[in-house]
Amino acid sequence: MIDAATVIEEVLATGNAARFRARGDSMHPSIRSDELLEVERVDPASIRRGDVVLARLSRGLTAHRVVRVTREGWFITRGDNAPGEDEPFTAGAIVGRIRAPRISPVWFAMRRAFRALRKRGADVSSARL
Repeated sequence: MIDAATVIEEVLATGNAARFRARGDSMHPSIRSDELLEVERVDPASIRRGDVVLARLSRGLTAHRVVRVTREGWFITRGDNAPGEDEPFTAGAIVGRIRAPRISPVWFAMRRAFRALRKRGADVSSARL
């Protein structure tokens, strides 16, 4: 049986990005469970603190934020909603980097419109953005 990491790595090797659905709440609210994520191939030397990487950890495929890269080349990550850091790992465990989610320009237009309505005193409390 082929695992998800292998499929994603094969797609990335072709120069394309891969998409998958997040499972779990360890990155909440930055990444929500069942959110569609896009991962891209990355040179581990370009990874910086704050990047969200997809890595093969002992618990499985994990998308967490880099909190530190040691001089010895170890990557330390942690979920935004997790109490502690993950086990350190080397560049060989990195599958790719999560691309920042793209938000539709329509969303921004709707947000501006709702803000304008609020300024005019309209009741938009039932609307959720």
